[in-house]
Amino acid sequence: MRAGWLAGLLLLSLPLAAAPRVVSLAPFLTDMLVQLDAADQLVGVLDDGQLPVELDAIPLVGRHQSLSLELILAQQPDLVLAWISGNPPELLNALETWGVRVERFDPQRLADIADMTRRLGDLLDVPVAAEALVADYERDLNNLQRPLATDAPRVFIQLWDEPLYTVSDNQLIGDALRHCGARNVFGDLPILAPQVGRESVIAADPDIIIVFSDEPAQANSWLESWFRFPKLGAVRSGRLHVLDGDNLVRPTPQIVEGLADLCGVIWRDS
Repeated sequence: MRAGWLAGLLLLSLPLAAAPRVVSLAPFLTDMLVQLDAADQLVGVLDDGQLPVELDAIPLVGRHQSLSLELILAQQPDLVLAWISGNPPELLNALETWGVRVERFDPQRLADIADMTRRLGDLLDVPVAAEALVADYERDLNNLQRPLATDAPRVFIQLWDEPLYTVSDNQLIGDALRHCGARNVFGDLPILAPQVGRESVIAADPDIIIVFSDEPAQANSWLESWFRFPKLGAVRSGRLHVLDGDNLVRPTPQIVEGLADLCGVIWRDS
């Protein structure tokens, strides 16, 4: 009895484990810490020019093309959260050479976001918050899902104009289209964001054209250029739309907001 009491007293007297010092090298990973209510663990972030005001005091470790090994190490991180597709592998390898733990993420499917959230919950010691976030996310996904029918609408996603860029089904937006019950006319291309010719779009003859842009005036001018091709199915039926793509390019549970907008456009036109 006495030995057990002493052991319990000793355990209570041990210092609590400190929260890890985290550096985030991707905007979506920074967003994840905010959504998991773990932003107090951040000691460094990548500067994408869109950081929320509550992170103004967090040191910046560079931008997408100019991440600094020295600035990252200066924050003495216990953990660096990295983006496989967006961070230089040589930088991540160098951090590991210096003894820094680097965890890599690259969600390209809607289902990957739930897996990433749970993994971050374990890494940041907030598993309860992560499970709550995943539960809400998966419920919203189920509510938005539409089966892919044989007569599913065929969609062209336009990311840029002159040159034209679109998305393949290897990318998150392509997966979002399938989730909404639509087909991507360039889904089979191997590159995540391939460049295509206007002639290829005309040959594909999509039922719906959706321009992703956070600048409506610019996007509207891009849409107007398609009216030069009145035989296009999307033009004949007036199924041309502009969406703010920002909510669909950051792979966090908040993507359901952009997914609802995308599905709404497709279902409205179906």
